[in-house]
Amino acid sequence: MGQQDFSQVNTGISVKEERFVTVAQFDQLLHCKEVKEAKQILKGTIYNLEQEKKTTANPFEECLMGALLKEYQWAFEVSVHPDLVTLFTLPYVYHNLKVLLKSRATAYQLESLLFLVGPYSLEVLQHLVRTFSIEYCPNVMAQEVAATWQEYQDYKDLRVLEIGMDLAYFKHLKQLELNHPVLEQMVLLLIDFYNITTVWRAKIQAKPQSFIKQLLSDEGSLSVDDYIQLGNKKAFLTWFRQINPVSFDLDIRSYEESIETNNFNVRDLEYLFDLLIFKLLEKGRYETDGPLPLARYLYGRELEIKNLRLVLTGVDNQIPSQLLKERMRPIYGQ
Repeated sequence: MGQQDFSQVNTGISVKEERFVTVAQFDQLLHCKEVKEAKQILKGTIYNLEQEKKTTANPFEECLMGALLKEYQWAFEVSVHPDLVTLFTLPYVYHNLKVLLKSRATAYQLESLLFLVGPYSLEVLQHLVRTFSIEYCPNVMAQEVAATWQEYQDYKDLRVLEIGMDLAYFKHLKQLELNHPVLEQMVLLLIDFYNITTVWRAKIQAKPQSFIKQLLSDEGSLSVDDYIQLGNKKAFLTWFRQINPVSFDLDIRSYEESIETNNFNVRDLEYLFDLLIFKLLEKGRYETDGPLPLARYLYGRELEIKNLRLVLTGVDNQIPSQLLKERMRPIYGQ
């Protein structure tokens, strides 16, 4: 992945950055009493809530995801290295495969749950689920879909489809041609944190180790047994300090202190991951060449969607603004 390949893309990003929701706007949103006030604040952004159709359980979801998917469409059009954009859209691809496999298993029509984004069209994914053919997609996708379906045939348990596609997603991630140490580190952190979060949740539910091992990916930096050991917060802290790419950051240090005092839970672990990746990609904040500005931009949009979903739902349900603020992810440009 050449540094010069992204020069024109990165110039375009500097223009698109102007349409991020600002810290000041988020502060205004947090103090809204009604959703109609929030709509007015967001009018000058890419999120036009006035056009929401309320076809989902969350009335804002269609608008938020529609805006995000347009950003990914733009990124695929301008990036000379599509695997970089695929890094961010692959979760939606494997979500779609879960939906299509469940639809085949149950004969229910689940198309409304699909996200039409990524390097593979809906027709390609439908063809894959019907035939397990590698004609239009990578070998890893076809092999994992076929293996997961066979396992479902053996057990007739829909959870097999969920777990199979989760683990297939991580295998596919590792095969992307990213060719950049920061992006490769991001992939490993993503898998590691998924495994550790899975272990913590399972231990809270008193699940046996045999059950936990079925849920873990072997594509991360540790063995499955080592991940289970990280269910102990003291062991997790030791591991985290070894891999932390921004070890002198004060925001990260505050989380380490929370772990030391045992004032740390699964939700904090999920937030720590988002914060860590945000800080990791900030290394590209002042670069004019290379892939990091685009990666940083796309991840910023993902976090913005999480924050807007949280705040808008909170305003709609009259949740105190301080509680919402505590749960917000980092804001792009802050």
